[in-house]
Amino acid sequence: MRLTNFDFSTYKHVSKMEKPHGESQSPDKAAYPRRPYRIRYYYRGISKETSNFKSVGFGLTSTEKRQKMGNSILPKLVESANLPPDKIQGYVSVRAVESVFGVTQEFPATTNAHHAKKRDSEDVRRHLERSGLSIIAESPLGMAVVGQAAAYEEISGGRLVARERLTRIAPGIRRYVTRMDLVGDNQPQALGIGSASSKALKIDGIVLEKPRYAHGSLQKADPSPSPVRSQKFHLSVPVDVATGLNAVPLHQQGIQGDNVFVVMVDTGHYKHPFFLAQGYNLKPTLSAVPGADCEQDPGAHGTGQSANIFAVAPGVTFQCIRASDDIGFLVATFGGFVKAKNLHPHIITCSWGSNYGDYPPAPPWDSVDEADKALCLEIAHAVEEGIVVIFSAGNGEFGPEPQAPGVISAGGVYMGPTGSLVASDKASGYDSPWFGGVRVPTVSGLVGLLPRAQYIMLPVPPGSLIDVLESRDKPQEVGDGTQPDDGWAMFSGTSAAAPQLAGVAALMIGAKSNLTRSQIKEAMVNTATDVISGTCHQRMGNPAMLGPDLATGAGLVNAKAAFDYIQQMF
Repeated sequence: MRLTNFDFSTYKHVSKMEKPHGESQSPDKAAYPRRPYRIRYYYRGISKETSNFKSVGFGLTSTEKRQKMGNSILPKLVESANLPPDKIQGYVSVRAVESVFGVTQEFPATTNAHHAKKRDSEDVRRHLERSGLSIIAESPLGMAVVGQAAAYEEISGGRLVARERLTRIAPGIRRYVTRMDLVGDNQPQALGIGSASSKALKIDGIVLEKPRYAHGSLQKADPSPSPVRSQKFHLSVPVDVATGLNAVPLHQQGIQGDNVFVVMVDTGHYKHPFFLAQGYNLKPTLSAVPGADCEQDPGAHGTGQSANIFAVAPGVTFQCIRASDDIGFLVATFGGFVKAKNLHPHIITCSWGSNYGDYPPAPPWDSVDEADKALCLEIAHAVEEGIVVIFSAGNGEFGPEPQAPGVISAGGVYMGPTGSLVASDKASGYDSPWFGGVRVPTVSGLVGLLPRAQYIMLPVPPGSLIDVLESRDKPQEVGDGTQPDDGWAMFSGTSAAAPQLAGVAALMIGAKSNLTRSQIKEAMVNTATDVISGTCHQRMGNPAMLGPDLATGAGLVNAKAAFDYIQQMF
């Protein structure tokens, strides 16, 4: 089901309350002090006529057709966030009369010309062993070896790196596969092939083993780069989110957040084909958890929520910092945030926080957990450094992170099928009892309604917990209409709103790099679309009303209006 046409000239106030189906949910209890606020996303929501974007796979009637189309536009080779493994399998060809490598018209009738002299083989063996490579097996042509990256680098004089290669692993199935490669000034262009550092080594070439597949083994394809369809009303990325936040006119003018560096601290980032097909600028994921796999997102939360940034500002340079353990719990928020701050980005966006049991709590600052005081000081320092810091307000949660001085806190507004607006009953909203004059939220993004807030179709790791749970029916509401292992899920929450605001900020910074955080906040607040219907989460129960309120802050952020404001005022 898609979002119908609507005119932004009438996109001012909401006259009709759109009620959620089912009963309200009580806030989840956090297993850890901080956890990601569950997002609910939407995809492919807008009608074809309203979109000025070229949508990948739009109108295709089957997953197979979308997959086929996606494969044709995916880059064949991308940078990998994986580190080389401790032990790397390889093969070293010993120099002979003819080289194994290079152009040949036809395969030789015999291998005789590639047989190395026994003396040369012995010399190469000694060099390899001195460099730290172990000989697994040997033939007259060469040697199968294994060793650490440093050993290969010593022999080749190059640098060993990991790359992701789009590979056909079975009929009709392609997947990004991690490949090792030797790079450097004197290294060949062919993937996985290296040359010796000196001709005196008598090495014809170095081969880094690539994965091969047992015939008949079961292989699963990567998820479709295009959002799957659902009969349930939802928004899609990138088109619907961009339209709902009035970013499309800016995109049409070439304003897309180019040269703006955005860092997100979250559960991780899975290299979903959606991001690769769109050509977004993704830096390899960093981790605040030692030993964590930077190519995986065990929580799926970070992967999905990041799509909101690109929907609004497709030109940004994006960096994710994984702060989760292998289950998906956020266990390294201090390390993640400080690491993000040290990268000196323009924007840091965070969709997580604490949840205090008592609301409203005792006003004195002493009632704040000591650990939270330390984190709030780190947040305040990032603001002092000129970084735009955005935190989600929470989904009924109450914690100090979005209240920290200088933070832009993101609340929620629901846009219905006709474009009408109502405060999301999923989102938190309150006056800070600890920081004078601070209101949460500052301004709002697009967020669904209770009971499940299934609203935006987002890319996630296939078979992840979010992928599975959002596809299931519940007593109050049916599932999102997707499969439990298709790599797409419908969710939202204020976790979606924070990266949306980050995208809007990026559009402004991309045009005027000297803007301050205060000016960006002023532009968002003074130009937001007012929302006058609905209430925020029942825990706070604050109603939306004419003008700024505790339900949505200043209202729904309006990218085009905020951009025009900074052009006129600053």
